[in-house]
Amino acid sequence: MRSFSFFLMGLLWISPASAAEDSDQSKKSPPKHDNTGPRTEGIATQISPSAVAVNGLIVQSGNPASSAEDTDQVPSGAISLPGVDKKVAGEVSGKNKRKDGNKDNPAQGGEPDTVLKEMVVTGETERDTHYTSPSTRVTRSQIELQNAQTTEEVLKYQPSLQIRQRYVGDPNGVLGIRGADMFSTARNMVYADGLPLHNFLQASFNGAPRWSLVGPNEIDSVDIVYGPFSAEYSGNSIGGVVNIKTRMPRKQEFYVESSLFIQPYKIYGSDQGTFIGDRQYVSYGNRIQDRFTVFLAYNRLEAQSHPQSYFIDNTGLFDVPGGTPVTGGIRTPDTRGTPSIIYGDTGPEKVQTHLFKGKFGYDITTDLQAIFTVAYEDRTRSQNRPRNYVSDTTGQPFWGGAVPACCNTEGNASLDGTRFDVAQRGFGGSQDKRETLNLGLQLRGALTPNWNIDTTISHFDVLKDTRASAFFSPKDPANTGAGQIQDFKKFSWLNYDLKLSTPALLGNEKLSFLSGYHFDQYNLSFRQYDLTDYATLTRGPLQANRNNDGQTSTHAVFAQSAYRFLPDWDVTAGARQEWWSASNGVVGSTSVPDRAESALSPKVSLGYEPGPLKLRYSFGRAHRFPVIAELYQSIGTPTQIVTANAALRPENGVHHNFMVEYALPKGYVRVNVFRDDIKDAIQQVLAASGIQTQSSFQNIDQTSTTGVELIFDQRRILGSKFDFMFNGTWMNAKVDKGPTIIFTDPTGTPGNFNLTGKQRIRLPHWRANFFTTYHATDAWDIAFSGRYTSDSFNDLDNRDHVNDVFGAQSDFFFMDFKTSYRHKFQSGLKSRFSFGITNLNNDKAFVFHPYPQRTFLVEAAFSY
Repeated sequence: MRSFSFFLMGLLWISPASAAEDSDQSKKSPPKHDNTGPRTEGIATQISPSAVAVNGLIVQSGNPASSAEDTDQVPSGAISLPGVDKKVAGEVSGKNKRKDGNKDNPAQGGEPDTVLKEMVVTGETERDTHYTSPSTRVTRSQIELQNAQTTEEVLKYQPSLQIRQRYVGDPNGVLGIRGADMFSTARNMVYADGLPLHNFLQASFNGAPRWSLVGPNEIDSVDIVYGPFSAEYSGNSIGGVVNIKTRMPRKQEFYVESSLFIQPYKIYGSDQGTFIGDRQYVSYGNRIQDRFTVFLAYNRLEAQSHPQSYFIDNTGLFDVPGGTPVTGGIRTPDTRGTPSIIYGDTGPEKVQTHLFKGKFGYDITTDLQAIFTVAYEDRTRSQNRPRNYVSDTTGQPFWGGAVPACCNTEGNASLDGTRFDVAQRGFGGSQDKRETLNLGLQLRGALTPNWNIDTTISHFDVLKDTRASAFFSPKDPANTGAGQIQDFKKFSWLNYDLKLSTPALLGNEKLSFLSGYHFDQYNLSFRQYDLTDYATLTRGPLQANRNNDGQTSTHAVFAQSAYRFLPDWDVTAGARQEWWSASNGVVGSTSVPDRAESALSPKVSLGYEPGPLKLRYSFGRAHRFPVIAELYQSIGTPTQIVTANAALRPENGVHHNFMVEYALPKGYVRVNVFRDDIKDAIQQVLAASGIQTQSSFQNIDQTSTTGVELIFDQRRILGSKFDFMFNGTWMNAKVDKGPTIIFTDPTGTPGNFNLTGKQRIRLPHWRANFFTTYHATDAWDIAFSGRYTSDSFNDLDNRDHVNDVFGAQSDFFFMDFKTSYRHKFQSGLKSRFSFGITNLNNDKAFVFHPYPQRTFLVEAAFSY
């Protein structure tokens, strides 16, 4: 494991930085009401050092040059008052007035102090029902301090969280939170304005949330809710829930941003290169007649990645005569210490996305709004330049030939007398084409003075999704154009949620209540065909046993109530009843029986908040049902076979979290201790590894995760211009009881093992992040940050012990830097210019695939 020394050096840069939350974490407590002013129960508000409370609202004194978007762009329901100088903060109209019409500052008994030229009065009630769960928040201002070109990058400094982003624009940006590893994609949920982005049709690396349906510049804030402690969410919240809130305009506005990023790269032999990408974002918003709201946006990203995979023979090397003499191979151990030879790479991937987004709002009343969202994405990805490192004695590339799946004792090539195999089918290219449409309608706000509604219906549909793969390099004389094409003929989901809540049940202000109903339906129809000509994508016949169909659906009802039985004490109890079914299943052209399951998941939370100290214990039971890919989707390529399992049992977990938090001036410190015990955990289990891997989904009898999480967030330390945030997590995830796994290792040797006592894969013991910001002037910020993750296992038998090689889950410490300058022109045009470096220290690390190396970023944004 790499030393913490560099990481600790980074901590010496102490300065208050963008953190996830302020000491105003009282929003996580059951609301306490004041009938003399606007309801602010559950407001999830981050108060800056210049914010003050006025008439029960949060008054934010803004900076005219705070960003290209400026403080004119505030959350829906907030009012921007540009040019306010020596004005009474209470002089606002409409629903933000006190009911008694008093314009005075109650804290002063009269006129408030002078504020800065820009002031934002946030009157929106963010009715938060997640106070039973630990959570953190990222705001728009914090996002602008990061090198974030995609939505998933916004989360990368958050506690106990890791995203496998192999390059900017990676479509497989899977998410892991706490004890949910990055490939346990069905254990995390992601929403944008109530619309689900999590992908419960696929699993493993294919199951990444559809992050690219949200442009990073749309985001107003992101809340990460840890664990399944709220009855609002299904057992898919075992790891956590990411709630993205995008902004809606309050007046006419234009915004444009463009960026360029460049990555020099080199690890093995001939893989070096310089890879370039760029992004453009344009948006227009307006509020018409103080009732209609329109927001239109276009986000374009084009990026070129470094090589993602390497062609390696780790099935055993043999010093015997024979084979074609070659040069150019690279000797290396694999992750299990087996002497191996790398003979090529997959070459760069090129990805291009176009996102067209529209949001249309209508205020039915001053407190009730309907929003319709439409998003269309066109995404392409190609990988058509695999590179061959080895050449024969004439200098011509050696393309190899067909090789056995295992157990070969010779090899078709010879490097300095050592025999190894070059797999001819590995050098083929691939290309993806995906078009998706996402529609959503949300109604949110106050139905009556005491009852609130939040209801959303959404439909996600893949209009086209194909992946074509060639078996041979076009430079190979043996190339026939043959390959295969995977076609998701039907790939869609439908979700509906209805939530009703009241802060004072039956007029009792000590008793709040939430109830609701949920429905979802996921549909899959997958086909895999022969490809007779990769160049023209000419299809051949349907491949045998590559016909997969299925449907899952869930109905759920839930209720949760909080009772403030003493001034500093509250208790919350809730439950979620779910009815799940799987039907119309076809696995490898074979129909499987329909299934139905039901489960009850109780939740309890007890909180004590005496002054600045907060204590909270949360308990939750959660049931996570299998997703379609785990049940029905069997796929095969020349290098991989994955078999579905229609008989999988639901995961059954018991989860605990104990939180201690202490509020500091302009900050807080928090400790979470958590424990997860899960029966029948669903895992993709490798049965054979080598030239062709074979795996299947199965249940693991019992697993556990124990963890401790520390968060420190301090702004304007000792009155300085520095902000500083640090979070660190220690975690131990293991298999308490598991089956015996029938396994063949890469060399063809039987390697059966008992899973009991093994560490769970892709879950590091240590994670830590820091983020420090120096506010040099009102218009100039300098941010320095770091991310550390210790190494972990990639193989279930835990025998992969070699770090920093292809295939490893290696430790890494990435330092990042960004500086931004903002300027407001006399014409009213606002601008921001930024320069950043990601992986400043050029750490070379692997998440099986290689992580990006040092990357340079320039960015410019303008708004009016």
